[in-house]
Amino acid sequence: MTAGERKGAIVKAAMPLFARRGYAETTTKDLAEAAGVSEPLLYKHFPSKEALYKEILKFSCLDGDPAAQKLADLEPSASTLVYLVYYFTRALVLGKPVGQIEWDTRHRLMLKSLLEDGAFARLVYESRFDCFCAEMEACLDAAVRAGEAVRSPLTQGNRSRFGYHVGAWIALAHLPPKPAINYKVSREKLLDQCVWFTLRGMGLTDQALATYYNPKALGLFFQS
Repeated sequence: MTAGERKGAIVKAAMPLFARRGYAETTTKDLAEAAGVSEPLLYKHFPSKEALYKEILKFSCLDGDPAAQKLADLEPSASTLVYLVYYFTRALVLGKPVGQIEWDTRHRLMLKSLLEDGAFARLVYESRFDCFCAEMEACLDAAVRAGEAVRSPLTQGNRSRFGYHVGAWIALAHLPPKPAINYKVSREKLLDQCVWFTLRGMGLTDQALATYYNPKALGLFFQS
């Protein structure tokens, strides 16, 4: 391997360890064994465990999806809001699309981070979710002006954040081999219900939901 390839391999091997054990409980010996290298070689690429953890934080934000850019190019509207909410909820509930990092690992990294110093979680929120939040808020404002959403007493941004929390908690509840909560529907139906609940909570009217929210069409759009 080149130095760059070896460095990337170490990062990928380290992620599941940090995800399941957390930063504090993972040793450099554990990391070296997982990567199949000696501790001296590990230190050659990463002078400390903290340096490796920071590289993981950076790596997690490089996993782009072409669909996200297409959504970013849409004009703010109630219709665009439906696409945005479906997109991020689908990622949380169904784990799609599959990227360089498995969704199970992502969720565990987030959970472990929240139980420790929160560094990884803050970086993900600031670098990945805040841009989505801003887009959704612009869509909500446009929908209110068009009469397709009602005004909300919630603070700007929290309408979108609360919607994210619903999907994120469903994802966490499905981390154990046997889900912690039995929603009594298929995962696909759970996605549809979660999206409807989120859009309704954000303020979309019944007419707007009937017009723009078609789970089957949305599923086909993102599959393509």
